Amino acid sequence: MIYLVLSILSSSVIFITFKITEQFKANLIKLISINYLAAFILGFSFNRYPISLEHILTSEWLPFALLVGLSFILMFFMIGYSIRISGVAVTTIAGKMSMVIPILFSILYFSEKTPSVKVAGLILATVSVFLTVYRPTDKKINLWPVILPLVIFLGSGITDSIVKYAQTFFVPNELSLLFSTVVFLTALVLGLTFILFRLKTISKSITTAEVIGGTILGVANFGSLYFFVMALNNSKFDSSILFGLNNICIVLFSVLIGALVFKEKLSKLNFAGVIMAFAAILILMNY
Repeated sequence: MIYLVLSILSSSVIFITFKITEQFKANLIKLISINYLAAFILGFSFNRYPISLEHILTSEWLPFALLVGLSFILMFFMIGYSIRISGVAVTTIAGKMSMVIPILFSILYFSEKTPSVKVAGLILATVSVFLTVYRPTDKKINLWPVILPLVIFLGSGITDSIVKYAQTFFVPNELSLLFSTVVFLTALVLGLTFILFRLKTISKSITTAEVIGGTILGVANFGSLYFFVMALNNSKFDSSILFGLNNICIVLFSVLIGALVFKEKLSKLNFAGVIMAFAAILILMNY
């Protein structure tokens, strides 16, 4: 259970950091590249499994690590832009509602049991997320605020499903950290490559906000993936339950931080969502 809690805290820090760094006008490309540099250094430093380049290049999990690394940096860009264009609430919905995809994948592919109580808990969880992060808006809807959350929803859900598949068949406990490190290295190389192609349009100087924000993002990003893989490997819960608990708690934590730290107001509908989410968590945890 401790791994799940650490994964939830790490993921929540990601959204909060994006919100804070926006106020300092941090460049998104440099912020995300520093983030993956920090995540890779952490993964490499904490890894105790013997690193063999030959072993990594011939391992069955390498294609999955490369694919997840590509998806990670794409999703990070999408999340960063979506927070600035669509807002934190819509972006959180898109990212956390993606739990539906890996849950369905776990149920359909791995034939996990789906009794009525479990289905009711998942439905309650889905509704609670919508109510918790709902914010009325008078802004006119244009194309990008619709496309970005949709891409985040699909991309995050597919990525989580790939991680679940790889963890089940190719990534035992002792390889979890090495797998995460290769994922972050892949994202870092892709980010640096992007910067090289955009040197003429990107300022060469790096601000303090970008260094600090990127480092915090890197630590949180590393923790989010590593602790969740460990939770999948060690938890007594089905993976469908873990995906649900992980996403619900991230939304709840983000909403509470928003209210207490950023002084965001919660409507009666939001409070109803929070209560409903706690009820869903109790149902899922005691199933």
